[in-house]
Amino acid sequence: MTLVVHHLQRSQSDRVVWLCEELGVPYELKLYKRDRKTLLAPPELKALYALPAN
Repeated sequence: MTLVVHHLQRSQSDRVVWLCEELGVPYELKLYKRDRKTLLAPPELKALYALPAN
């Protein structure tokens, strides 16, 4: 099983990618780019971490 890293451009996930590289851990990188105007994450990445409504 391969680790999947959902990586948002210019975010703290840089550290996870760096750690995987240093430790030689195989991983699959899913890259997401920020909106050019707002610098927010794209909806498809936000959907991965959506919290249920109360």
